[in-house]
Parts: sequence; C-alpha cells; structure tokens
Amino acid sequence: MDVTHPGSKPLDADQQSLLETFRSKVDSRISSHGLTAADVQMFVDEIKKHPDVSVELLDAIRGEVATLMQGQRFSFDFD
Repeated sequence: MDVTHPGSKPLDADQQSLLETFRSKVDSRISSHGLTAADVQMFVDEIKKHPDVSVELLDAIRGEVATLMQGQRFSFDFD
C-alpha cells in the first residue's frame, strides 16, 4: 500500500542519493558484522540532520526500517 501525505512530492535526486546512502550503509553493516537496532538508529539520526531531508524521504526510510527490523521501535521525529 502506498500512503502519501497531502502535498507530498516524489523524492528529488539529492533525496534519492541519501536513500541509496542509507541502503548501502545498511548492506555494508549486514555483510560485515550484522545489523543492530543501534546501527539503524544511528543511520536514521544521521539522515535526519541532513539539509535535504524531507517527510517523503523519512517515510521511505521508515518503510525500509520496518522491513529490516520488524517489531523494533525507532525515532523518526526531529529533535
């Protein structure tokens, strides 16, 4: 199911690049020693601080995290 927010836009090239960076970090961590909840939270926190972050980008990452780390809670809120 694809859920969009009112006024949401597709990810632009910079945001797509950030999403790919997130994916590559996750893949690298999985292949090197395994992925922990702390690793994922660190990656999410890093992306939240990026100037090109958007609600749409966080929604995309939220979906990926839900698949990777089923049943675990992560903070996607801005501090």
